[in-house]
Amino acid sequence: MRWEIGLSTGIAYRHPIAEALPPISAAGFRAIEVSTAPQHLDLGRPESIGDLRRRVAVHGLRVHSLHAPFGHGVNFTSPDPAERRQAIAHLVRAAEALRLLGGGLYVIHPGGEDQRWAWEREARLALSVTGLTRIWEECRARGLGLVIETPLPHLLGGQPADFAWLLERVPAEGTGVCVDTSHTSLGGFLFEILERFAARIVHVQASDNRGVSDDHLAPGAGILDWPRIVTTLERIDFRGVLMLEVAGNGDIARHVGEVAAAARRVLVSPRMART
Repeated sequence: MRWEIGLSTGIAYRHPIAEALPPISAAGFRAIEVSTAPQHLDLGRPESIGDLRRRVAVHGLRVHSLHAPFGHGVNFTSPDPAERRQAIAHLVRAAEALRLLGGGLYVIHPGGEDQRWAWEREARLALSVTGLTRIWEECRARGLGLVIETPLPHLLGGQPADFAWLLERVPAEGTGVCVDTSHTSLGGFLFEILERFAARIVHVQASDNRGVSDDHLAPGAGILDWPRIVTTLERIDFRGVLMLEVAGNGDIARHVGEVAAAARRVLVSPRMART
């Protein structure tokens, strides 16, 4: 298999990250994506980041990527200049945290959760390009790769044509694509996205759903066609980390173990299964 399977710490976002790292390591994962949930990364306390890096290393893990802050409070496409400045400042702090953690890929949505963007489509798309370019500059200064994630279909950039429009206008050097399997499947264009942006895909966030909402299920627990996903990734020669982005409740170790087992069962290529 050409890719490594990693796990987002978001699997235990309700718990302190110190409780999530041991079971992630014990389940055999090595690459992690750090969630910016408050329990995992306190961007207001830079001194805590060194401690987190040491904890990651102690457990034999490495930070591969970081999911940039996302939500209503971090909207760099807001029509309000003050909100945009605040969002950019927060996102820059996250980029610096990734550098300090020794990671390389800064995964970011092209907009926030504000669905009013559609009322001002052209202006909001232009603001997305401006904001992404600003973050690209900060990533370049820190030796990080900017990775633009395919959002849910109703959000800014969530349609293939809009996503392509943004990619054409953000500096290409050092910028890649993250395909979120759940987001794009809900839009009905997962395989279109994999084919269309094959040359730019450097990261995959893998999760399943039941066809209605972004459920963040383990692969195989929903309706996605994982054999076709795996063979498509092989055919387009994807060589990044296939990062499991699943949710969980209750016992962390049990859930991480179940997700690891699902990944071993579902994300194996036919070629590897025959060897």
